Amino acid sequence: MKNKILLVEDDNAVRRSMEIHLANEGFQVLSAVDGEQGVEMALSRDVSMVILDVRLPGIDGFEVLRRIKEAKPSLQVVVVTAFDDMQTAIEAIKLGAADHLGKPLDLEQLDKTIAKVFESHSLSESGYEVSVDEGMSYPSHMIVGKSLAMKEVFKAIGAVVSSPATVLLEGESGTGKELAARAIHVNSPRADKPFVPVTCSVLAPSLIESEIFGHERGSFTGAHSKKTGKFEQAQGGTLFLDEISEIPSSAQVKLLRFLQEREFERVGSVESIKADVRVIAATNRNLMKMVAEGAFRRDLYYRLNVVTIKLPPLRDRMDDLSLLVKYFLNKIGRELGKQIDIVPSEVMEQFKEYRWPGNVRELENTLRRAILLSPGNILLPETLQLQSPVGGDHLPLSVRSLHEVEREHIENILKYTGYEKKRAAEILEISRPTLDRRIQEYGIHLPKD
Repeated sequence: MKNKILLVEDDNAVRRSMEIHLANEGFQVLSAVDGEQGVEMALSRDVSMVILDVRLPGIDGFEVLRRIKEAKPSLQVVVVTAFDDMQTAIEAIKLGAADHLGKPLDLEQLDKTIAKVFESHSLSESGYEVSVDEGMSYPSHMIVGKSLAMKEVFKAIGAVVSSPATVLLEGESGTGKELAARAIHVNSPRADKPFVPVTCSVLAPSLIESEIFGHERGSFTGAHSKKTGKFEQAQGGTLFLDEISEIPSSAQVKLLRFLQEREFERVGSVESIKADVRVIAATNRNLMKMVAEGAFRRDLYYRLNVVTIKLPPLRDRMDDLSLLVKYFLNKIGRELGKQIDIVPSEVMEQFKEYRWPGNVRELENTLRRAILLSPGNILLPETLQLQSPVGGDHLPLSVRSLHEVEREHIENILKYTGYEKKRAAEILEISRPTLDRRIQEYGIHLPKD
């Protein structure tokens, strides 16, 4: 059976030449000469796609496109216009057109576009449908998963929610450590109190103490007024310290004291402040290895490591992949006001073979980008833009911050020079005082003479 194409074009010469060309290519062609007729035929006839001119008598092509997509969202429409400019292209795609072509029409380009549209239709037939769950809610602590690996995580969370114990969450970047921390908080007796997250890696080492513990006016240059720290803001609730490995040694000492005594001092103050705060820390680094290297305090590690919950990487919980894809397509579709109904089998195969170095966060970002770039209701394979060869074995297993890279580089240079600071500073092309400051900020361990 021939594919049936509706051509909506008011110019007789252009319409006739396109009718002949499309018929020669094996298509059955229906024609409309104005916008109202185009809408009526698109909605009443069993057509496979629409080729639509923008400038039409009566209602214009954009209004025709809007009405067609409202009534038949899955019907693919290719917009053709003599005004081949940025704004027209943006408007056409925004309204749901599968593509936008300029006049004079390049017939070879038209053929490629038609082939692409029918290829998308073929993909949809081999894929699976994503049902829109109108009742699905998206709380900030939602963790999606039914795999055995995630069931172990859920059981561990359930075991700690009722106690005030400090929890250490371990896992690669993007595995959902903050979600786990929020889940612990909202299911605990502290649920009606604040949940205060702090990402330690985004703060300058010199400011971490001030940010977490607060400071008094005049305690350092730029401290023009008293500042309340995160511990005070989290009073009665939960303080989540993400990327705990990044805090400098001075802040490690103060955090250790809080975990032991449940009190702290603001920077520049000698007055102790009591705080009823549960601490949940998270790391994508091996803290035990850092302890052995002298980069993290052993006593602090053991205080944090009262209960450890390990978040599995996505590659170790691929049983959850289909569930995660459906969840994110629904969630992102609501946020963007754009629904994807079909995920081709080819897309799911790419997802299954990919290593996902950025884990669940990378999957969400990949789907968000693909939804935005897919013009219709089908998730097109070419929109995925996965960042490395499918099935590659040499992908990085975590995303490292600039602070981590710089600290490791300084440590390597110091080892290379036998911890001779003057020579290390020369190689690093920084001053000796700057090197000393970096060593202190990063808590780099130097062997004793």
